[in-house]
Amino acid sequence: MLETIQGIVLRYNRYNDDSAIVDIFTLSRGSVSFLVRDRRQKRGGGLRATLLRPLNIVELVFDYRPSLSLQRIQELHIGHCYTSLPYDPIKETVALFLSEFLHSALRNEVQNADLYHYILYSLLWLDAARDGIANFHIAFLIRMTQYLGFWPNIQQRNRMSLPYFDLRDSAEADSPPMHGFFLMGEEAASVPLLLRMNLRNMHSFRLTRQQRARILDVLTTYYKLHVPEFRDPRSLAVLREVLA
Repeated sequence: MLETIQGIVLRYNRYNDDSAIVDIFTLSRGSVSFLVRDRRQKRGGGLRATLLRPLNIVELVFDYRPSLSLQRIQELHIGHCYTSLPYDPIKETVALFLSEFLHSALRNEVQNADLYHYILYSLLWLDAARDGIANFHIAFLIRMTQYLGFWPNIQQRNRMSLPYFDLRDSAEADSPPMHGFFLMGEEAASVPLLLRMNLRNMHSFRLTRQQRARILDVLTTYYKLHVPEFRDPRSLAVLREVLA
């Protein structure tokens, strides 16, 4: 039976001259992989390659078959036309990084409507933003842990924070964990503050290039500890250079 669904493209991977494998995070079925026919053109690539650029918001019709690892798209349409995301060099770099990060983080994600709408809202916000986006990827990745089920367990009380933060257990600790994945000192103390960051207030967090890079390293490690088969984004070095 044909289904019409909304989705966010995570990766377009050329399979051969006539087809590609496309990973899309959908509203109703979570992450789904599709085999699409798209003959390579001499100039500019095929039409579907353009429609299926990473982080494009699409509407598609397909016949879902649980027994198949690769589904087939019957119809494909753009669900929203970005006004600046594909054309602004900084936003485009952020989008490249996020698409790679999301592809790894959502590889086995099932239906999660709240997560889908969070990602959709964030992308539309980024597209509309005029400036002040240097902390966008940090705020985005921190908040996404809520929807993936490993938001840090910080007791928001009027007391001194414990001296360590256990990245594997997602909680404060009064002694260093044996496994070695933890923050201490000023870094541990900054965790409650960073958890307050969101898209509305992120511009008020005055972070240096070094601080931003360190936070991103910690976040990447944090996701690797909580998401099976998570891989380091190859575009991370490019993002650091552009946002320097």
